[in-house]
Amino acid sequence: MRQVVIDDTDTQIRYFGQGWFQDRGSQDGVGNFGPTYKTTSHGTNGNDSFSFSFVGTSVAVLGTTYLAKIDNGTRWDPVWECFVDQIGITTTTPFPFPENNWDLCHQENLNDGPHEITVNVTTTGTTFWFDYITYTPSVSASYLEAVLLVDNTDPALLYGGGWTLLGGTANQTTLVGSEAKFEFVGTSVTWIGFIPAEEPHNAAVGYYSIDNGAAISFNLNGLSSTSTTTVYNQAFFTTPNLIAGPHSLLVTYNGGHGSATPLTLDYIYLTNTSSSGAAGSTVFSTIATTSLPGTTSLPGTTSLPGTTSDGGTSQKSGAPMGAIVGGVVGGLALITVLIFITWWCRRNRATHVQSSAGYLGTGAAPSAPTSSRRVQPQLSSSASPPLMRNLQPEPFVWPHTTQYQTHTI
Repeated sequence: MRQVVIDDTDTQIRYFGQGWFQDRGSQDGVGNFGPTYKTTSHGTNGNDSFSFSFVGTSVAVLGTTYLAKIDNGTRWDPVWECFVDQIGITTTTPFPFPENNWDLCHQENLNDGPHEITVNVTTTGTTFWFDYITYTPSVSASYLEAVLLVDNTDPALLYGGGWTLLGGTANQTTLVGSEAKFEFVGTSVTWIGFIPAEEPHNAAVGYYSIDNGAAISFNLNGLSSTSTTTVYNQAFFTTPNLIAGPHSLLVTYNGGHGSATPLTLDYIYLTNTSSSGAAGSTVFSTIATTSLPGTTSLPGTTSLPGTTSDGGTSQKSGAPMGAIVGGVVGGLALITVLIFITWWCRRNRATHVQSSAGYLGTGAAPSAPTSSRRVQPQLSSSASPPLMRNLQPEPFVWPHTTQYQTHTI
């Protein structure tokens, strides 16, 4: 199921304490798990907390793990506790290397409904870094505005010849001319992949087009010739802002000189438009093209009873014209009031509104709930480059004992 992504700058997140500060990209270069989401984080050097309310069935908090050993190396700083509805949940085991996009805590299999997650931070001075939240929304929910995390296995993604699975966490292709297609409802797409160290390192090029438009190129820079470290969470391209509505994205791999780095897809960030807003547009369109009983009209016009669409007077006798006009005007006024009330209610239900136009920008019914997408890749513990079979995602079971291949500090 698609995840809703909440950035640390979102006003729905409530911060408590005096130590919080806004950071813009200072941690983007650490580790090999990619930059921070939208190059922003919230940090604190104090004993502070934050909370977020949502309607759904799972939630995860992600940030940058950048810990220090204190008390003669006997414990880590900072530490944090996570609570869902005031009940403590398991946090991740401390990891000794700095990494972004790190799962700080999570909870799955919640009852479908409203919940609140709270994180309490304790530090002696080492900065705690919070980046973003993901959660699985209620199966009946739609949102006025949302960024959705679309997994590489989403049914709206269609892969052509040459695409293969990459270790169970992503898809890849090295075949020149191979294509992938994504049908969506929204205003922009960001394509996120990773650069596997096991594949050729030479640079390559890809192209994408929107709605059969002109092809736009993007670069796949690959890795240095000596690199043995896979790099994750890499944004290969972001589309321009589009008119809200249904669109089709076609992505083509064009290769490079000789053997080149593959095109991979781990997940997509989809900026979604409101399903309820689309339904509202349909309501207005229906009113504009529907004639009242006993009339004929051209599309986009409304005829009064007793007239034809060309403005001529019907030869049929009927009720007095004044009464008819008054009734029609009154009816239209009532419809206008009802439309305004409906719009206002939808506007004020931004966190949980029902949608008859589809689920979270798909235009289709939701799939069955699945586990949260955001996991730390399980990598080989050896110093040599890991094989693809070692790139299986680790389930959300903690404490975490797997060693990771990372940049050293």
